[in-house]
Amino acid sequence: MKRIDAHKGSKRTKKIINSGLLAISILLLVAGIILLLIEPIKRFNRKKISEEARVAISEKIEESDQAQMTFVVPATGNEVAGEEDGYDVMDEPDEDEDTVFEEEMVDKVTLNSIGILTIDKINISYSVWDVATKVSLRYGLGHYPASAMPGEAGNATILGHNYKDGTMFHNLGKLSKGDKVVFQSIDGTETVFEVKESKIIKATDLYKYVKSDVSKSSQLTLVTCTYEYGNKGWRRIVICKPV
Repeated sequence: MKRIDAHKGSKRTKKIINSGLLAISILLLVAGIILLLIEPIKRFNRKKISEEARVAISEKIEESDQAQMTFVVPATGNEVAGEEDGYDVMDEPDEDEDTVFEEEMVDKVTLNSIGILTIDKINISYSVWDVATKVSLRYGLGHYPASAMPGEAGNATILGHNYKDGTMFHNLGKLSKGDKVVFQSIDGTETVFEVKESKIIKATDLYKYVKSDVSKSSQLTLVTCTYEYGNKGWRRIVICKPV
């Protein structure tokens, strides 16, 4: 009788252990699926909000409602992998340090648009925000504040992420000399630029290309990260002149 009871107890123990292992396996599987879905969901949200922002700003430009060139976005939740590296390699103090701190302390951030940048060659059109912070670059392109405004005398710099799904400035390297870049300011004025040069530079050399006094005439410089020469430390820049 004791042997039978011991045998039953052993089977019961094995059954409990197997059930526990099955439960753990299911939990690990679910956790793995959730982890795999996090980035696609963030990517979908960023793309959706970016398009909503572009449409909203375009409508306000058509209505000449310059007083309302703003769009509210989430401060957290749609972070971009590697965004901490950003473009803070320009050998000068981070002018947006307070802004970034404030973004991390609130649920929503109000972004201010300076216009819409459209490049038909690579099928993109985004709102250009007046700053290039972590949050603003998730939902469009960012104007480097220390540079000129697009279309004005001097060099205007616009920065954007290189998203592997082909959005933002991912295909910037496909632009070639003569391709057109159009910037529509918030007052409705359109400036058509023509690509003059596209090249890859070291991130540490970026500052001399993005500051305002690069050119006395009007110039537009587009900047994104590139991985053609390695995972980090390189930037793709496209220099444009007004047509």
